[in-house]
Amino acid sequence: MITNGYHYNSFTMSLQIKYSKEIAKELGKVAVYLPGELIEVGDIITFPNGKGGIFSKEAPLGVFTKISSLNNLNVEYSTQSKPEAKHSYKFSSESSVSRSSSINSEVGLSSNALPNADIEVVLQFTSEGSIYFHALDCYKTQINDIASLENEIISKSQVLIWENTYLVTSVTYASKALIMQSRSKNSEITLSGNVNGIKTSGANIGTDAEFNIKSQNGDFFIKDWSNNVSIFMELMKFDKQIFQAINRNLNPKQIQGRLTPVDINSLLI
Repeated sequence: MITNGYHYNSFTMSLQIKYSKEIAKELGKVAVYLPGELIEVGDIITFPNGKGGIFSKEAPLGVFTKISSLNNLNVEYSTQSKPEAKHSYKFSSESSVSRSSSINSEVGLSSNALPNADIEVVLQFTSEGSIYFHALDCYKTQINDIASLENEIISKSQVLIWENTYLVTSVTYASKALIMQSRSKNSEITLSGNVNGIKTSGANIGTDAEFNIKSQNGDFFIKDWSNNVSIFMELMKFDKQIFQAINRNLNPKQIQGRLTPVDINSLLI
């Protein structure tokens, strides 16, 4: 089965929690799961499976469900987009993912340009839930002024009775990304493609590279080599189940705990 660029046979709750926790631990980010899912700044979401264990508290882990948005509530806000200094994230699960590659390149003697190269990459996974994460040239869209946004929500006198609900205040996208999670204890996937330029350490796999799945052994979630993939988000939690202005004469400063930033450490408990 293929859904949103993913190849999989069934959905396993423990794997989505493991993915979110590992991204939080290793990269210090709240993960979009599945990567590439449609999510926008200003969305109001919940995490139906957001518990890491029976006795753990609810946290923004795993898949999310959109329940509303600031646009739906007629709340005005502004956003800005900025590159993260063209930052890239290249990560694989420690001790459970190995990579090998072979390169075939032909260069003309009169050519001064870096050559194109055909490349074959083999990834081996030795643990269920292991992650391979390759996201290039990331950029972020975010809300400008959270303080004024809180007051804007209050001024609308919206009565919103929610529990464990979050506001998406930023989304980070990768200009190009390839992301995998193994659903098998032992699995292997071979990618073949073309890259531009060769370094002494191997192929320079940039955003203009092209990849296809040549073969696979085992079961995976795979986000194919794709453009503009949502990978991370920043969240603020509606701390009160009833998030409202009791009346218009109430000083907003008297209302405490309206929106609280999500602490990455809370995802690791």
